[in-house]
Amino acid sequence: DRLDRRVSEFDRANRALRKELAQLEERTRRRDILFDDEAIFEFYNRRIPAEVASTRDFEGWWKKARVDTPDLLTMTTENLAPEDAVEVDEDALPNSWRQGDQTLGLSYRFEPGAEDDGVTVAVPLPLLAGLRADGFDWQVPGLREELVTALIKSLPKQIRRNVVPAGDWARKLLAGAPAEPAGSLTAYLAREIAAQTYTPVTEKDFDLDRIPPHLRVTFAVMDERGKRLASGKTLSALQASLKPAARASVAKVVETPRDTLERAGLTTWDFDALDRSRDVKHGGNTIRAYPALVDEGTSVAIRLMSTAEDQAAAHHLGVRRLLQLAIPSPIGYVQEHLTTQEKLVLAQSPYRNNAELFEDCMAACIDDVVGGAEIYTRAEFEAARDAVSAAIVDSLFQTVALVSKIVAKSRDADKAIKQATSLALLAPLGDARAQLDALIYPGFVGVAGLERLRRIPAYLDGIVHRVAKLPENPARDRVWMSEVELATNRYRDAGGELPLRAGSEPRLIRARWMLEELRLSLFAQHIPTAEPVSLQRITKVLAA
Repeated sequence: DRLDRRVSEFDRANRALRKELAQLEERTRRRDILFDDEAIFEFYNRRIPAEVASTRDFEGWWKKARVDTPDLLTMTTENLAPEDAVEVDEDALPNSWRQGDQTLGLSYRFEPGAEDDGVTVAVPLPLLAGLRADGFDWQVPGLREELVTALIKSLPKQIRRNVVPAGDWARKLLAGAPAEPAGSLTAYLAREIAAQTYTPVTEKDFDLDRIPPHLRVTFAVMDERGKRLASGKTLSALQASLKPAARASVAKVVETPRDTLERAGLTTWDFDALDRSRDVKHGGNTIRAYPALVDEGTSVAIRLMSTAEDQAAAHHLGVRRLLQLAIPSPIGYVQEHLTTQEKLVLAQSPYRNNAELFEDCMAACIDDVVGGAEIYTRAEFEAARDAVSAAIVDSLFQTVALVSKIVAKSRDADKAIKQATSLALLAPLGDARAQLDALIYPGFVGVAGLERLRRIPAYLDGIVHRVAKLPENPARDRVWMSEVELATNRYRDAGGELPLRAGSEPRLIRARWMLEELRLSLFAQHIPTAEPVSLQRITKVLAA
């Protein structure tokens, strides 16, 4: 029985050692570190005398031997690793990755064709939304030279011939690389290659699709039990697909039974202040939540968001809803005092009904009064409420009149496009139609805001002028349209949408309206633009 227990202990030790060896094999990416039963048998055979042939013999021998050498039968990696085994460099192949105050575990797998072949970053779900892709494109130090070699080989031939052999150039370029990765790897390589070879190189010259999958980091999102929820090579895609779950996980970690912040059904500001952020230590990392007011239609909820960007976008709309609920609505009064002509024109708006249109107009008026003010305390909210209440009636009258003018001009633009029936002008007319649809749609008033809303009549006049002049010189229009398409493609590549999506980044908002100013500068040059505009200026704004 004692021997059986001892053998069981050996078995457990063997299993633990096998697990350690498997992890070592992953870190070194070498299959020759695996050991079979013969190697383990040889280990014991060298230490147990040949005359031990029974349980009684073993007990008698081990009773004496363990007094002098208690670790004689304890296996270690050094005992089993071959003499020429690769030394594991923990700096080159680390077990963890640090980003700010967060530490993420790393694992390694050598299995060509597997989805997670190479390096995998374990991302706890509460940390997912706040994780940045910065630095991961540099890979771990142990694989960086192989990655740079592959990137060099992906360059177009006219550039690649200046940096051969690729392996030597990879070592040369990395010799001057910063100890801590800064910026993107491709930007660094493009800059260094251009400086050392006098060859024009940009980030876009590298064909990332040609990079072997194992050289791109895999992100594995883990739940609180350590179960893998999803994995992939693109962090932004995982963040988008798991956004609701990530937000809920942050709230679950941050809230406690004694400190519950999330609630729904608010119609008044019934608390003193809302925290800008809340931090909780969790598993050695800092989980940061961002409280925000969230618009739920007829009421507002307090929710813990997972990023500051989500907080800013949601909180603005939540505060707006509370302000609408806090002041008497002037919509009925304004509707009663509209002229018959204004009522007829507004009935042709893209909104489903006038109630939705007026609601959107009121939201735009509130945004115009509040501006970019950040409202997180009761005093700030009450000050904004008083300011909105004092200005809302006059502002709403002016906004409705402006929207009436815009709707009338949009009908003129629509009519002009429909009346131009030449098949030769099909492409530019389609472009003009797309421009009109991106300007006038359900919700355009609130998305544009009053400042941009005042410019829309000029854009609509530009459409009418372009369509009228189109038959005179179609070739010139095609040249200008190509420039607009190039600018629009760059805007879309940066994440912009047409029509503009509510809550878009400031740089995308500005670039979207610069596209309209660019159209004016090309197709309707007699209409002054609001600012100097060009393809280069739009590109610079998008790159900011």
